[in-house]
Amino acid sequence: MAAPAMQAANAPTPGTWDSPHDLSVEESAQVALIPFPRKAEWTGGTLDVQEKTPRLTGDIVSMVQTALQEYMQGQKDGKSYFDVKCNLQPDLLPPDKAAEGYHLNIDPKGVAISAATEAGLLQGFQTLRQMLVTGNGKLPYCRIEDWPAFRYRGFMQDCGRNFRSVERLKKELSLAAQLKVNLFHWHLTDYPAWHVECKCYPQLNDPRYRTRDKHDTYSYEQIREVFAYAAARNITIIPELDMPGHSAYFDRAFGFKMHTPQGMKIVGELLDEFCNEIPADICPILHFGADEVRIPNAAQFVDFVTKKLQSHNRTPMQWASSRDLPVGESSIEQRWGEGADMVAKSIRPERLKRKAFDSTMGYANLLDPALLVRRYFFMRPCGSAQGDEKKLGTIICIWPDGKVDNKEYIPGMCTMWPGIMAMAERSWNGGGADGDHLPLEMAAPCTTAGRAYSLFEKRMQALHRAQFTEESFPMWYESGVNWTIVEPLPTNRAAEIRQKILEGRQHECKTVKAYCANLYFRTRPDTGYLGIFPKAKPGSTIWAITTIHAQKAGKHKFMLGFDAPARSNRRWTGIPKNGEWSQCGTRIWLNGIEQKTPRTYKLAGQNRHTGNAWNFEKPLSPEEIWWVQEPVEFELQEGDNTFIIEQPYVGEHQSWGISLIPLS
Repeated sequence: MAAPAMQAANAPTPGTWDSPHDLSVEESAQVALIPFPRKAEWTGGTLDVQEKTPRLTGDIVSMVQTALQEYMQGQKDGKSYFDVKCNLQPDLLPPDKAAEGYHLNIDPKGVAISAATEAGLLQGFQTLRQMLVTGNGKLPYCRIEDWPAFRYRGFMQDCGRNFRSVERLKKELSLAAQLKVNLFHWHLTDYPAWHVECKCYPQLNDPRYRTRDKHDTYSYEQIREVFAYAAARNITIIPELDMPGHSAYFDRAFGFKMHTPQGMKIVGELLDEFCNEIPADICPILHFGADEVRIPNAAQFVDFVTKKLQSHNRTPMQWASSRDLPVGESSIEQRWGEGADMVAKSIRPERLKRKAFDSTMGYANLLDPALLVRRYFFMRPCGSAQGDEKKLGTIICIWPDGKVDNKEYIPGMCTMWPGIMAMAERSWNGGGADGDHLPLEMAAPCTTAGRAYSLFEKRMQALHRAQFTEESFPMWYESGVNWTIVEPLPTNRAAEIRQKILEGRQHECKTVKAYCANLYFRTRPDTGYLGIFPKAKPGSTIWAITTIHAQKAGKHKFMLGFDAPARSNRRWTGIPKNGEWSQCGTRIWLNGIEQKTPRTYKLAGQNRHTGNAWNFEKPLSPEEIWWVQEPVEFELQEGDNTFIIEQPYVGEHQSWGISLIPLS
């Protein structure tokens, strides 16, 4: 059979969402790759590398050597070798693809990676590495041409509110590099503490002036160590010293605020020290925050900090929303938004006047797992299909905000790795038509969007099992669960409507179809009232009906959730009372029989928060987060089983939705 032709990126159709790569190529892949290559051709046949160890030949560069050493840490030395030939060819690719683009060829002769740069060779090896761990010892014969749509694909960790060890950060950088992530935004200071070594003002490291992680400080030697570790994996670090807001530690240590004349003098000395310790050749961009603060001398403060950073040959970077200080003319802006800003997409290409990063798709600590992944998967970074000199890329932000006693909870609480995978996929591949509506009203499985999301979920789960087994990974395959939803009706009519539905007469009500196991009807105002029914009001009730097919009768496990706190402001309906599914009044019927919850809670009926609780010092309990709970078992009959879920909407502090995810 003749080999199929090389598949180029699909051209978008106006008004629809189109995959940047041909889905038939993805469907025929024998390996799981994130991000999926821009162009790929499977030429038939496989190279058997079972019990063989990869060996680099040709132009061996340090980045690829480092990646190979990391790969081998989890592998046994094979009985023999197979060669991976690296070819460094400066003129291989045009300028717009050269920085990280690569060619990967696998045929009966072996494996060859060609690129114009060391970074390109690394990205080619990362693709090969994913093939090795998901291909069951078989490498598919292929020809791949690949390059990123956006220059930067990044993630942020808030180490100012919750300190993370150097060892933990290194582990995250190693894993992120395997997804071709090439930027780490390191938020080093916030309300609780200045977590950076300070020689000129040692009181900033004094535990008396800290409210969390009081004895934890990054020495300059450690900071340089993390920078070097990241650079060896093609990751640029942008450190953030947040000022003049988010700086309560400064007020406690000095007795006055940053924006005062005496405060600005100290700010200048702090920046001098940091820039002298962390040189410009490893740290060309320095983020100085400037968010969520109002001061009378805003323009003066921004101008002062900007000129100070420029004197150290740094490019300044600032947060950019309606709640922040004005962005300096020479600064890179990091767009973010809350509420309506997120719905309105605060980045529009025609409005960009300077270089920008896009962080408007929602923070990892704000959205529930599937909604976060969907938003990043269907987004258009910087409102565009690809980047340019102004549209730099995207950064997914992980803000636990509140105090976290066990920092190992953070990736699971905030859906970190599934979110980073979706960000990496879209910012490498780019996007066609805007799919902003799709996370809320998921497309039918037969559509391009439905097919693409289902295939991505499968790739994500495969890489979880192969490369992220030690990491919290709160995301499960949700495609294939289809719903009939009775549109919102006043809760005072619940008894009447419930009777109709239990009698199978839902056709007498107005219904809509919905797809995927996680349903979002109307989220909290801090996410802009996202959902299938964004105009619904509290005092409404909804009924969702689905059929789950069981191959055999018996107990089957499901992940189940009905609301979850925003890990930022903690708003939600609270931990269920014992004997109840939620504090919202949720009820469930399976094959006509009402089901009682098997769960019990130590904090039953507690932690209801109808308002905001920013920077809370009482840590979240795992009982507050449904996706870290143990699954629930339901007794299913062989064949089809009908679930009916009644879900009232009790207040705007509720993220009104349903998650019913079969695990088998």
